[in-house]
Amino acid sequence: MSVGLSQPGPGRYSTSRGEQGLLKVSDQSNEAGRRPRTVLVTFGTRGDVMPFCVLGRALTERGHAVRLVTTSDYHKSVRGFGLEPVETGEGFEAILKDPRFEPLFRNYFSAGLSSLPLIGHLRRAVQDRLTTLIETSLTEMRDADIVVFNPFAFFAGPLARELGIPAVRVMAQPLLPTRTMSASLFGGVDRGRIENRLSYESFRLLSLFGRRSFAEIRRRHGLGRGLRALSNPLTKDLAGLHHIAAWSPALSPDPGDWPVPALVTGAWQTRPDPQARLGEHIEVFLGAGPPPVYVGFGSMFWGAKRNTEVVLRALELWGGRAILQTGPGGLQPPADLPPNLTHTRHADHGLLFPRVAAVVHHGGAGTTAAALRAGRPSVILPLLGDQLFWGRRVAALGAAEEPVPLRQVGPEELAARIARAVSDAGMAQAAAEVGRRLSEEPGVTIAADRIDGLARERMRR
Repeated sequence: MSVGLSQPGPGRYSTSRGEQGLLKVSDQSNEAGRRPRTVLVTFGTRGDVMPFCVLGRALTERGHAVRLVTTSDYHKSVRGFGLEPVETGEGFEAILKDPRFEPLFRNYFSAGLSSLPLIGHLRRAVQDRLTTLIETSLTEMRDADIVVFNPFAFFAGPLARELGIPAVRVMAQPLLPTRTMSASLFGGVDRGRIENRLSYESFRLLSLFGRRSFAEIRRRHGLGRGLRALSNPLTKDLAGLHHIAAWSPALSPDPGDWPVPALVTGAWQTRPDPQARLGEHIEVFLGAGPPPVYVGFGSMFWGAKRNTEVVLRALELWGGRAILQTGPGGLQPPADLPPNLTHTRHADHGLLFPRVAAVVHHGGAGTTAAALRAGRPSVILPLLGDQLFWGRRVAALGAAEEPVPLRQVGPEELAARIARAVSDAGMAQAAAEVGRRLSEEPGVTIAADRIDGLARERMRR
């Protein structure tokens, strides 16, 4: 059951299960001037961290003292939002870039039993870092008024409950069990009621990654009774948590059988800065010809050499203009690109996407929402996780063709998909219509209001 946008228009909300009144920002005059102490805990890829930066800024504007716990790989980005990250020691990026583990991520959608030894090696590699991350999070939580965490940081929920602190789980993709589809991290295909339900239970195996870390936390601190091997991180104590769904109901509506209510907000974005501009060379390139396509794969750097070769050959076959992202997404174009191509390490999607003809991307939740919000068709080439799910949802709305995994696409097929994305009037119309719907959603504003209300309610108690 969702707590989301009511029809017919924006600004009206439905609540359920006794949650009325929490959407309104609480009266701040009763806390004797003390600022709510909010701890945000998130880790994963850049797409898992950036929404929490957006949220942290929104809560700071509401008077919260925000502490953001994430791996050191993203501390620079956190500071870019005016937030101070909590030191957590060595990050996970070096492990993710270890060549030993590339087959796990590059072959995500076709991994089988042969991957089990690699998974075991990965578990041992992350163990010490995970223990440090949990212990750091626990230290920060002890003085908090509210804890907000993403599903990868599932340990934060049980620890907050033991400390008597309200906890909010923020999902960037559908993870609440439903009979209507399998888990979004497996593509979200409807496999029938029984298999759909079982797909959510498979995540019990993830708790094995933290088995020794959980035992160490219990030994050192006497906390973590709810953290046990083979407990399900997706379904553990759902009724004891508050849930926020940071995606658009236009893309993935409430199926009607979630076991707990969730506030569906729409994707989170920062307010546009009227003074902001793209890099000078990008501005010059945009002004030198018709709108190009954008090609970038977020933080998905696996298979970079092959991906670059496929993309460059596809663009050569297509013959149009393009901007390539060369940052963490791993594209490695040569220095002597032809004049119809340019590259940038990073560009603000909110500024760039409205000025391109189409977006070629991996299907990450944030990039997908940004492309649709700009009203631009997509060519979606997923690598792992929920990316296949979002690709299928965008295709169902008519704003893209059915996704094909990046590791499977060839230059000829990619060139043809790009050509259709920039020329198909129906695809352009569908993308524009979805963009209008997304522009009406409250996004992080309503999420920050809910969290602010919960924190101040606890302070009054």
